[in-house]
Formats: sequence, structure tokens, C-alpha cells
Amino acid sequence: MSEHLRNIGGAVLGWVVMFGCVVILMAGFWMMLGADGAFQAGSWEVSGAWNFGTIVINLIAAIVGGLVCARVSADKRGVWMLVALVVVLGVASALPDAPMGDAVAVVRPPDVSMTEAMMTAQEPEWMAWLYPVLGAVGALLGARLVKSG
Repeated sequence: MSEHLRNIGGAVLGWVVMFGCVVILMAGFWMMLGADGAFQAGSWEVSGAWNFGTIVINLIAAIVGGLVCARVSADKRGVWMLVALVVVLGVASALPDAPMGDAVAVVRPPDVSMTEAMMTAQEPEWMAWLYPVLGAVGALLGARLVKSG
């Protein structure tokens, strides 16, 4: 029974680490780019640089989360629990982003807080579906680092 609890704990801790890494790295990325670098001119549509950066950040966070999960878990089942958690939560998060018709074009003001940007940003639809894939692949890659290291 303790192996099972260690695997669950490893998966949960791995997800918490992934989430924490994403929050910290995205905040730093926002501070680096600012509104003008994160969005297309006068728009809430995110820039190509923002898309690329979020892909890299999510992959790094997933690798770190997978590494932590593999270190804490009793066996590889903990990592598979993390992968399942990431995919289920990622798909559940992507579903509300399904297309709901034409978005209303709103001009973005020049000064935007990070909170306002998070709530109003318009990412390409495919990004929401890419995040669970990045999370799963990154977690598996991170877990492999434990075995090879």
C-alpha cells in the first residue's frame, strides 16, 4: 500500500512542481517581453514570440515535474499517473477554449497588467491542445533523466 501512496504523492508533487514552474517562468517571460512583445500590435492576439516562449516554458516545466515525480515515486507507475493527470487536466482545460464563433475585435490598451493579459489573451486554438501533449512528453522525458543520471 505504501508504494501506491508514494506513486500518488509523486504524481501530485510532479504536477504541483510543473504548475509552479509554469507560473514563475511565465511571469518572468511576461516581464521580459511586456505587453508589446507578448501581443500583436493593438490586439489581444498573442505574438509568435509569446507562442514560442510558452511552448518552451511548458516543456521545461513538464521535464522538471517528470523528474521530481520519478524521484519521489516508488516505480514507473507514478510517472504514468502524472502523465494521465496532465492529459486529463489539459484536455479539460482545452475544452472550454473550443471555437464559439467569431471573436469580437477589441483594441488592446497600451498599459496592460499581467492579470488582465492572462484573462484576455487570445491564443491560437491549437495551443490549448498542444499543452497536454507537451506536458505528457516532457514528464516522460524528465522521468528518463532519473534513470540515466
